[in-house]
Amino acid sequence: MTGFVVSLVTAILAVAGLVFDGSRLVAARAELADHAAASARIAAQHLVDVRLGEERIDPDEGRSAAMRYLAFRGLEGNVRVNRLTVEVTVVEVVPMTLLSAVGVRDRVMVVTREAELVEQ
Repeated sequence: MTGFVVSLVTAILAVAGLVFDGSRLVAARAELADHAAASARIAAQHLVDVRLGEERIDPDEGRSAAMRYLAFRGLEGNVRVNRLTVEVTVVEVVPMTLLSAVGVRDRVMVVTREAELVEQ
């Protein structure tokens, strides 16, 4: 009987951990995606050569603006600026709360979003 109770408690803890920590992972991914997209849009606003008719995103100003946005929110990431696009990758470690009791370690979330300059 004791082995059965221990197994049952372990199984219930694992299922509760999947539900609780799984929902935290989904929420963290959505939040990181929002921040990556917002950071990319901020970087894409730094245009140069508009009067010449050859619009492009200023790589230094765009990257700097995106990194400031991420730093203000306590996030780490990478910003890549091309001529008409900005790609932002955000990385965050999400600690497991209940699943750590059954040996599941922290998860690293990596989200990449892109903003593109479009002519109207």
